[in-house]
Amino acid sequence: MPSSADVVVVGSGGFVGRALVPALRAAGLTVLGVTGHPRTPDERAVDVTDEAAVRALFASLDGPPRAVVHLAAIAHRPASEVGPEAYDAVNHRGLVNVLRASREAGTARLVFFSSASVYGDAGRTGPVPEDAELRPAGPYGASKVRAEEACLAAIADGFRCTMLRFPAIYARDWLPDVRKRAYVPGLGGRVLLRVPGRPPRYSLCAIQNAVDAVHRALGKGLEPGAYNVTDGDPYTQDEVARVIGAVDGVSHRASIPRPLARLALWDAAGMLPEPRGTALRDNYWKLFEGLVLDDSRFRAVGFQPTVRLDSLLS
Repeated sequence: MPSSADVVVVGSGGFVGRALVPALRAAGLTVLGVTGHPRTPDERAVDVTDEAAVRALFASLDGPPRAVVHLAAIAHRPASEVGPEAYDAVNHRGLVNVLRASREAGTARLVFFSSASVYGDAGRTGPVPEDAELRPAGPYGASKVRAEEACLAAIADGFRCTMLRFPAIYARDWLPDVRKRAYVPGLGGRVLLRVPGRPPRYSLCAIQNAVDAVHRALGKGLEPGAYNVTDGDPYTQDEVARVIGAVDGVSHRASIPRPLARLALWDAAGMLPEPRGTALRDNYWKLFEGLVLDDSRFRAVGFQPTVRLDSLLS
């Protein structure tokens, strides 16, 4: 188990961490993984909600790491399984614990994996830039906003903190968030969706592009702050359905007009307790209206996405 590292990856056992850690090591960096459930000798078991344990981790290192990449989070789980308090404890206060301990240890910078959920979906038109109003609809997005506020306070205090805002991240073996945009809801992934008229458009991000974004954030010359990260040009709903249908071997499609979808989902949401009703209405915006991020700020500093959704077909 290493006692020093160039980079500490908090949340190394998750979907993104399992791709990021090997990539950083392949680039010649010494990496210490931190996770709740270690799988290798190069990982340490730490609960990010335990402030004393987080401080002990950084105090145990021979020297301060050059950087910390913070991935640890509870993502979009059913409201029946995870309440708002759990989201806040892990996604917000966990980040605060890591941020405080890493700064005390003398770490030079922190890269925070944030989310496009901070923007919310309702009523957005056109590509959304980083300085848009943050109006998250659910506890996941709200917890990410509070975590970003902690990062902004650290930046104001002179610490180098980069917040990368990602839309749905996907890989060949991780497609649940993309499938939500491909299928008619409620039919178990058996019928692909077609939205008549103006097609919804979605920003997405391949795992390889997300890993490359972290490499860029760890490099020199990047100003602290928030950056949208995407595959580049957004995808239409038809493009997403075509690719996912080919991957899953599904060809049957059904057209559902927006007014009909909104009426049905709003009626259903009205019969559900909160926050499940809000989550269902949020799903309407996500699926039938879409969300496009303006990633020009990150591109202007040299980031170039190299992977598109079509790569799943090769």
